[in-house]
Amino acid sequence: MLAILALVTLLAGLCLWAIRFIAHPIARTLLRVFVGLCLAATVAFLVLAWGFPISLLVS
Repeated sequence: MLAILALVTLLAGLCLWAIRFIAHPIARTLLRVFVGLCLAATVAFLVLAWGFPISLLVS
């Protein structure tokens, strides 16, 4: 699980670094949104993988 967290952090950092070199503003925004959604999905995966009760998240 720590390997997944390390890889996601590395990939997100690489994508955020690469955004500076994209000239098209819509493409930059879409890439930022994609990176944010990927990080949110990773946090949700880690929370559920550690056994956090889902009922506390839903209520």
